[in-house]
Amino acid sequence: MPSIDIDRTQTMHRFLLFFLLALSSLAHATGPGPDPFASIRTRLATECAAGTFSGVVLVRIESRDAFTHACGQADRVNDAPVTLTTRFKIYSISKFITALSVMRLVEEGGMALDAPITDYVTDAPEAWRVVTVEHLLRHTSGIPDLTEDLTRRFHSDHPAAMRALMSGLAPESAKLRTTPGTQFAYSNFNYELLADAVAHASGLPFAELVSSRVFQPAGMKDSSLEAANTIAGHPVSVHEPGLAEGYNGEPGKLEQALNWSFIQQGAGAVRTTAADFAALDDALTEGRVVSPATLEKMMGGPGLAKGYQLGIVARSQDGLRMFGHDGGNNGYISNYQRFPDQHAMLISLSNLGFSDTWWLNTEVAKILKAGKRKGTEGEKVPG
Repeated sequence: MPSIDIDRTQTMHRFLLFFLLALSSLAHATGPGPDPFASIRTRLATECAAGTFSGVVLVRIESRDAFTHACGQADRVNDAPVTLTTRFKIYSISKFITALSVMRLVEEGGMALDAPITDYVTDAPEAWRVVTVEHLLRHTSGIPDLTEDLTRRFHSDHPAAMRALMSGLAPESAKLRTTPGTQFAYSNFNYELLADAVAHASGLPFAELVSSRVFQPAGMKDSSLEAANTIAGHPVSVHEPGLAEGYNGEPGKLEQALNWSFIQQGAGAVRTTAADFAALDDALTEGRVVSPATLEKMMGGPGLAKGYQLGIVARSQDGLRMFGHDGGNNGYISNYQRFPDQHAMLISLSNLGFSDTWWLNTEVAKILKAGKRKGTEGEKVPG
């Protein structure tokens, strides 16, 4: 019978035990751990099942997808599901895209923030000569919101409608409501004027200018401005493959939305995907659309500026700087927020006009403040 070295065997056992404990500790330290997005994931799944949310949510941290969620139906008639590549109309977040286009031209020397809008829209009323490009970006122009007048004159395209509006504008309608720069009054028409001004300043149709100055350098491959869609001079809704249909009403009683966002080229005509907004966020971080200094100026400069800045809203969320824009209500709800100090962004896109997604801002801010940056794999949730 071979002899057994008891001391050596015990030593080996102790070594193996120590080794296994070390592996266990390492696995515990580096393993998946608790999901910081668990509460968001649960609430979205619940709302999808209840029919109060249909769409896409994407959170990125340090240029990596930390959370993705897609659920619902993009087209209920044809039973087409929402996917991570579905396009949505984003309505007023389009103003941020318009503002980026303006600021890009400012950097190029083609426009100036302190220039009168009449320098670019030469058929605008003389009373508007005291209104600058910056006043329009900040919604402090004092110009009345003439969007309904623009809609009534829309028969073929945006430039023609603007020319008809300017030529037929009554003196009372052209009168400034407040002194420019003194009072905030949110107005879609401010951004229609900016779209017209950008086209004149660049010599390009507005959609082409946005594509060349924002979409292309940002790598936004599936984004575009909705083209005019009219039949016999009357606006009609756009139906395109891959574009989510918008719905109003309430769960169980949905009504397909009829929307003419193509009339509001500067204020609400962009269609995009969550992935494209992720690409935009990376491009902004890297200075490929506007310079970091220009972006900081758009956000109100250093510190905790609050309120509507240059095409973007500055807020403080749970003590964190947050900048963004939301949009929609006619069949679509969208929300885009950046947390620059945490190198994070949130985009949510829904094709239900009654969806509430504002709560995501609070939940994402809590996760970022807690420093929980470990991402989770994206998923497609049936709904």
